[in-house]
Amino acid sequence: MSEPLIEIRGLKTFFHTDDGTVRAVEDVDLILNKGEVLGLVGESGCGKSTLALSIMRLIQRPGEILEGEIVFQGKDLLKLSDGEMRLVRGGDISMIFQDPMSSLNPVYTIGDQLSEAVNTHQKDLKKDEIRETVFEMLDEVGIPDAELRFSDYPFQFSGGMRQRVMIAMALSCKPKLLIADEPTTSLDVTIQAQILDLMRSLMKTFDTSILLITHNLGVVAEIADKVAVMYAGKVVEYGDSVTIFKGHRHPYTKALMGSIPRIDVKQDKLEMIPGTVPSLTNPPPGCRFSPRCIYAIEDCSKIVPPLIEVEPGHQVWCIRVHELEDWGS
Repeated sequence: MSEPLIEIRGLKTFFHTDDGTVRAVEDVDLILNKGEVLGLVGESGCGKSTLALSIMRLIQRPGEILEGEIVFQGKDLLKLSDGEMRLVRGGDISMIFQDPMSSLNPVYTIGDQLSEAVNTHQKDLKKDEIRETVFEMLDEVGIPDAELRFSDYPFQFSGGMRQRVMIAMALSCKPKLLIADEPTTSLDVTIQAQILDLMRSLMKTFDTSILLITHNLGVVAEIADKVAVMYAGKVVEYGDSVTIFKGHRHPYTKALMGSIPRIDVKQDKLEMIPGTVPSLTNPPPGCRFSPRCIYAIEDCSKIVPPLIEVEPGHQVWCIRVHELEDWGS
């Protein structure tokens, strides 16, 4: 059985604003095992990126991590000092942010930015050794003529190439956990496939686990071992990818799957989820999905759903999960 690399327990991350407290992530429990890819999916604004930033401890005011544990290799990251966390961040845990153009500094060369990342966590390397390490990483992520591209600026790279640079930067210190926040957004499908193949290959090369954050279920189906579905700041279903795609049991997961175009089934129109995503400053009582759920009963708006393990490794947060066992069919 795989050994847990990171365990998140009861995590709460709120943002205190003039309009009220935004409960962006609330009571989230997750486990990512060594050597696995965990896909974190859900609509925009459901808390996926906030969860990733909480792991990296990059939440800034007015945000605050109120409760919970983020246990990475036996250490609670929330109890580390700022200095200790800086050594973990970028060294043991790296992150690829959503937009590579805004993540890369436009006034510094690609080589300078990669060299800084390497030097920060490998201070014993000499200048020539740092350059060689950067060349090797650029070669590893498939950027040709690495020595020539070393002195180029971000605007001289295509979107796909900039994403490869971000992956090279994230993997330059051989992290044990790579957090990839929408790594294929704004890329065409051909480049998306190349980036996914690259991440899969580098995962084996560097023995890295991946937390993949995306709203693209096709990407998740392609690469993820486990899948966690988020809605309005909470995880509503968790299991292995085959189970989530073929045997899902939560109404929200069912609605997400129904909104995907399929080439094997004639569809006059795509299914839609009624209603709108609730405000996280004043989320609905009970199950947060109940106002939009076609299966909701009166108790759904009163009772906070408990965790129900419908089968080993498959967890669902829904009080009616045993009543309608054909939801995933």
